[in-house]
Amino acid sequence: MDSAAIVDDAIVIEDNEDFVVEENSIKLLPIKRSADDGLNHAHVSVKKSKSTYNDVESGFRLFRKHLMRHLNHSLQAEQTRIFKYLTDTKEEISRVLKQSIIQKESHSIIMVGPRNSYKSFLIDHELRLLSKNYKNQFITVKLNGFIHSENAAINGIAAQLQTQLEELQGTEQTLAEPVLKEQDAINTDISSGSLTEVFEKILRLLDSAATKTNNVNKSNNDTKITVLFVFDEIDTFAGPVRQTLLYNLFDMVEHARVPVCIFGNTTKLNILEYLEKRVKSRFSQRIVYMPQLKDLDEFANTVAELLSPLPASLENDNEQYLSQWNNLISELVKDEKSNLFNQIRLNYDTFKSLATFKNSIIPLIGSGQNFEDLKLSMLSCKLIEGYHLNQLQNGLTSTIRSLSDLELAVLIAAARVSLKSKDEMINFNLTYVEYKEMIKSINAKVPTSSNLTTNRHLIKLWEKDDVKNVWETLQGFTFITEKGAIGIRESAIAAFYASNYQFHGSTIPFDLRLYQMQVTLKELRTVVPRSSMYYTWTQL
Repeated sequence: MDSAAIVDDAIVIEDNEDFVVEENSIKLLPIKRSADDGLNHAHVSVKKSKSTYNDVESGFRLFRKHLMRHLNHSLQAEQTRIFKYLTDTKEEISRVLKQSIIQKESHSIIMVGPRNSYKSFLIDHELRLLSKNYKNQFITVKLNGFIHSENAAINGIAAQLQTQLEELQGTEQTLAEPVLKEQDAINTDISSGSLTEVFEKILRLLDSAATKTNNVNKSNNDTKITVLFVFDEIDTFAGPVRQTLLYNLFDMVEHARVPVCIFGNTTKLNILEYLEKRVKSRFSQRIVYMPQLKDLDEFANTVAELLSPLPASLENDNEQYLSQWNNLISELVKDEKSNLFNQIRLNYDTFKSLATFKNSIIPLIGSGQNFEDLKLSMLSCKLIEGYHLNQLQNGLTSTIRSLSDLELAVLIAAARVSLKSKDEMINFNLTYVEYKEMIKSINAKVPTSSNLTTNRHLIKLWEKDDVKNVWETLQGFTFITEKGAIGIRESAIAAFYASNYQFHGSTIPFDLRLYQMQVTLKELRTVVPRSSMYYTWTQL
């Protein structure tokens, strides 16, 4: 920009050339200036423009990072947005946790819902909020049924209790040395012995901590340490072998001096049917079913909440990006003709998954170079559309069409065997016999339609050992599933037989192991093209 200064009734104008305007005169007199002055002036101007650009760029980067953290629910607990349709469930979880941590009551609760329904997220969110004011009043032990076996779960409980109690005692100034010595004696080998002995040691460890702190502070409610157990995939501990672990945990709720709260997360709607009577009698029978999105409008509003961080969660000048972004999202979601709303409708009609939509929006936000670029990408939604198309191509139909001729032949043979059998069970031996008959029947027609008798015009009949690799490939694609590996059983006896089958699975020959088809012969007929040589075999 041009700059001017008054010097002795004269105005000096700085531009490409400098002039002096004398008073009562329009005569412009050039002023001589050295080359260094011009360079310094240009350097200052460029420096100012660069700093302004860097400020804008750093502000956008801060906003983009904040938006990504909002999508991944990694912001601070106060800044994390909870979807409206989860509000009632959140309040229920908060009430149980406050009763356990603040009022020192013991509770047990099971949360039921499909995957990605925010069961663990709501529990972690409430624990983060409570840790602000009651950090030294509870211990959290987390286990996962997909990771921990029974022995690993015992070791995990012992290790997490020991570590967190040591951290708690390091921050509590009221604990005396005798407490540390007594607990060290218990902690020396806490995970050794039988399951009952281990839990007796855990109870003595918790009771000693609660008793000693009560004696020091003379305040029962404030010094008791609440122990929270969070079990993901708790149904995996409900088998005929792992019921002992659940029994001892639920028994702790009744007999421990310290308050104990157990949260179990599962995807099984009828989880109570698989609990033994002794376990069920100690369970509080409190089950929370995760709510589901009812219609397209509620799904669209939830997507808008997913894409819109809470206002006033950024500082100072960066709030302008946040307000502009939230206004843009609100307008696009309300406009049924916008590209964003079309993608929301497509997701609702196909996946109906907030997690899938979140995964599609992350590349769009990450690729934005500036705020205008980000807005244009959101208006077009090209990246979201490409992600959804890619996910749709990852379905059953596309997987079947990607199979080789040999894999397709074995899959059709397995589907034919399943349809012929009474219990719809198949094994590798029966499938290979069916495959062999199919190939021989197709090759038998070749000489009648051709004068050539060379083997290169025939379909190769692969040996049994070679087809085993194809069988394992189909199992990896989940077209066939081994018996006993399909979810939870309908009764305790069925669960017992399934568990024993899996236990002795390694002793059963590979050829005789029983499998179930996850795709029927009728479904294959709708997918296999009519031009395929195996199309006629897609019906009996």
